Amino acid sequence: MAVIMALSFITTRIVLDKLGASDYGVYTLVGGFVSLFTVLNSILNSSTTRFLALYLGKGDVQNLRKVFSTAFILHLFIAIIVIICLETFGLWFLNSHLNIDINRISAANWVFHFAVISTFLSITQTPYTATVTAHEHFNIYAIMSIFDVVAKILILYLLITIPGDKLIIYATLLLCVSICNITLYRIYCIKHFSETKIIFQIDRKIFKEMLRFSGWGTFGHVITVINSQGTNILFNLFFNTIMNAARGLAQTVSYTIAQFVGGFLTAAQPQLIKYYGQGDTEHFNKLIFNITQYTLFLLALIAVPVILEIDYVIYLWLGKNIPHYTIPFVKITVICSIIYRSNTMIDYGINAAGHVKLLNTLSIPNYLLTIPLIWGTLYLNLGPITAYWISSIPPLLAFLTNLWIINHTIGFPSKQYFIHIFLKNILLIAISLIIPWLIQQTMSPSFIRFTVVCCISLLSTTTVLWFFALNKEVKNMILQKIKDKLSKIKI
Repeated sequence: MAVIMALSFITTRIVLDKLGASDYGVYTLVGGFVSLFTVLNSILNSSTTRFLALYLGKGDVQNLRKVFSTAFILHLFIAIIVIICLETFGLWFLNSHLNIDINRISAANWVFHFAVISTFLSITQTPYTATVTAHEHFNIYAIMSIFDVVAKILILYLLITIPGDKLIIYATLLLCVSICNITLYRIYCIKHFSETKIIFQIDRKIFKEMLRFSGWGTFGHVITVINSQGTNILFNLFFNTIMNAARGLAQTVSYTIAQFVGGFLTAAQPQLIKYYGQGDTEHFNKLIFNITQYTLFLLALIAVPVILEIDYVIYLWLGKNIPHYTIPFVKITVICSIIYRSNTMIDYGINAAGHVKLLNTLSIPNYLLTIPLIWGTLYLNLGPITAYWISSIPPLLAFLTNLWIINHTIGFPSKQYFIHIFLKNILLIAISLIIPWLIQQTMSPSFIRFTVVCCISLLSTTTVLWFFALNKEVKNMILQKIKDKLSKIKI
């Protein structure tokens, strides 16, 4: 994970350098626009995995094959619909409404068609990926991670050496890697899992169950995709593709932070379900408090130095070729991550308690405000930075709504959580900034200042949060993690 994350930052810099900010923005914009049409695939992904795992656990080979075949035909049907929509409405919208330089519209069309092909293959790949997950053959992910690393290095080499339009070359190379990746997955699945031999028939009963299971998640998936890519389109319509490049780079940082803290949150989810199933309210509540505190502690270790030294970090990462607004976008993204991570375990708690209907009817609709708020901000000419800040309001409202839901349904101490976890951590992180900020003001920008400020930031954040935020259980959790790492190093 560490190697892949580091490589991701390195490849982003080289790709940005070779494509230029405008072409990088074109790729981000077009790729995001195409993904708008894949929302149905996202909805059915979880239900496919769930039903495959269900019948696998029962040892019901016959129904296992029916589930896979039904899922594959459903995804094939979705893929065909997506292609028709993209190659008609999507192509028209790309050429008539998106703000792309007239000299680059031809290259943008090539990127668009390649993205459509890749999307078709990815949608029909979903049942195979779900099968690997259901069988828990996670070793294939390690193998494919190695393939991904090698492929990215090869893409960089070819992008540098092959003459021609770099944007088209980059899109072509990514499509080739996608085809190879999908081919290897399917060969593995056909070789190891008998149910992946398609019988081309839909089982009506399984089909209805899969749709019913996916039903309540539909609304949330649709809004998530529309908000993410709709924001991208709005920034393009009001500005240009360079603004899309800045947002794409901020999203890269956001994804990296999510990867850094996401594994621990995911691992806690089954335990949360177990406690609720046992009626163990005390440990259920305690787990939500402790895991969130641990997550915010990890996040603070990143957030404080990033907020202070992001200008220098971006310069080290991207060199002089930095799209305008990248730095403020990254800062806002890091700060808003505190809201998102404070809400994650609450969201998991509501799902564990089975109150999905309330979640999707009361909490999720808050996100419908995102696009109108951003549009209104940009229309009033308040600027992209204000729009980026405004986009944090719906997640905050959803967080507050979730706190009400979990308190109203299972008696969770939401007020205590909001004060002692959310507000207290924001205050302590702000206090952690004071000493490193004062030291930063006495030094000129340089690698020495960057090193000193980062070290002081880590020391300040750890000290403040350790003594004033973390309880005994979370401290023990952190110490145990450190011991585990040290024991591995000794081995």
